[in-house]
Amino acid sequence: MEEYDSLAALEQALNEVSLPLEMPGASLARETRERSIRRLDDHILPRLKNLDAPLLCVVGGSTGAGKSTLVNSLVGKQVSASSARRPTTFRPLLLHRADDAHWFEPDRILPTLPRRRVSPDAPPSTPESTSVYELELRANEQVPVGLAILDAPDLDSVMDENRALARQLLDAADLWVFVTTAARYADAVPWRMLKDAAARKISVAVVLNRVPSSAVDEVRDDLSRMLNEADLGSAPLIVIEEAPLPGGLISPDKLAPLANWLTSLTDTAASRAETARKTLRGSVLALLDNCDQLEESLIEQAVVITDGAAVIDAQVDAAVRRVEAQNASLLRGEVLARWQEVVGTAELSRRIDEGVSWMKARITGFLTGKPVTAQPVEQAIGEGLSALLTQEIAAAHDGVRAVWAQSPAMRGIERRVEPLSAETMATIGQRVTRQWQRELLQMVSDQAGSKKLSARFLAIGVNVLGVALMIVIFASTGGLTGAEVGVAGATSVVAQRLLESVFGDQAVTAMTKQAHRNLLDRLRTALLESFEPFNEEIPSIPDPQELHDAVQRARKTWGEGAR
Repeated sequence: MEEYDSLAALEQALNEVSLPLEMPGASLARETRERSIRRLDDHILPRLKNLDAPLLCVVGGSTGAGKSTLVNSLVGKQVSASSARRPTTFRPLLLHRADDAHWFEPDRILPTLPRRRVSPDAPPSTPESTSVYELELRANEQVPVGLAILDAPDLDSVMDENRALARQLLDAADLWVFVTTAARYADAVPWRMLKDAAARKISVAVVLNRVPSSAVDEVRDDLSRMLNEADLGSAPLIVIEEAPLPGGLISPDKLAPLANWLTSLTDTAASRAETARKTLRGSVLALLDNCDQLEESLIEQAVVITDGAAVIDAQVDAAVRRVEAQNASLLRGEVLARWQEVVGTAELSRRIDEGVSWMKARITGFLTGKPVTAQPVEQAIGEGLSALLTQEIAAAHDGVRAVWAQSPAMRGIERRVEPLSAETMATIGQRVTRQWQRELLQMVSDQAGSKKLSARFLAIGVNVLGVALMIVIFASTGGLTGAEVGVAGATSVVAQRLLESVFGDQAVTAMTKQAHRNLLDRLRTALLESFEPFNEEIPSIPDPQELHDAVQRARKTWGEGAR
């Protein structure tokens, strides 16, 4: 049956919903989710499968209103504890006819509540605060055919557990008898539940109990007005005047209007099915409206989480761009000086045209009498690059923390992430630099694989050519000032000509682009890895579209149309 299947699918979607962020309205949304699941489990799905089951009438209301006394009076026997001690109803009592016992097995209704069956002739159970979440079952042949009566805890109980249980039981009701008094009928908490009942289109009778005879007309008129304003004007209002209770029971004549109302809803299978279907439809539509609100909260959380993750990507991108823009800063000071020691003056650019013999002599020390190594240049570049990368890693982490700390929802997550130490960031920068330099030297070596190039390559050496390639990569003059511009420019020309003399201009261009891209890729990978602790703390939530689709399917099935 599509009606059942669509709601079962909705329950599955609700079970997947999580709202982990502390945002405005999140607490209410979580409560809505939990209550929606309970409504499906406790009432809607069981009732949909068993429309011919007895109607469940929940007797609920204000503290001290006389609910237990009313229940006892309906069946003409003391079955529910009633006393001046507050709160009294710790364990809800469900009365049913003996032949209807199978309808109240754990998998049929209120499945989350443990059961305890007592003998029909047993005295009322003594209230025990440790057994709030236990449903007492008792057979009683005075219960009208086709009906079960449930004595619920106070809606406004001083105990949180009682209030929560009272709401859960009312959510499972097919009809509701609300009991109040002249002193408590305007209390806010019960009225919130009455308005909820009106929204669900549930059949409600209101019992105004223990009313002083002198105040009957005044209180009745005022309560009638309030019921009309709450769209409950059609609810029967039964007024019971304050009077002695022989045997602790309200006399049958005073309860006759309530008994007649219950009989009118349950005396035939058709009337029971009509009442059940009316309440069921109202409960489903109210549930779907609540799910629409839940979807809005889920979307809000999804946006915050998505934006939080996007902050990491944005900071990584920004750090990579800054490194790319600051390449020229690596050609300052010691790097330029060390490179000049290797290649001599800019005259090398002209001499390269004459062949590599001059360069071979220069590098091997034939002209100067002592060998010249490129290692100091490589080391100077490595130190500068490592420092630059470390600086940008720190800036990226500071940027993410600053943005997250501004968001109330993400602030708690940011605080849970242990900051990276300066030593750890420096280690990351050094590791990326070493890996990149080794990769670059291997690229230079691999490029000289042909016999035609190997002689020139061997004459100069992989380290010098590798350093030359680094110089070319960082040759942009952006970020340099004054004399550094000219020096860096001349230096890069020499390095470029040297590389072209060995590999050719096209190969040099390709190597430069590849090596530069490799550096930025390695930096990006290292940055993303460093943010793993942030990503691990970002909670995951389901796609809001899944809940939306489930709600719309149910709306279509129940004739409401998609929204």
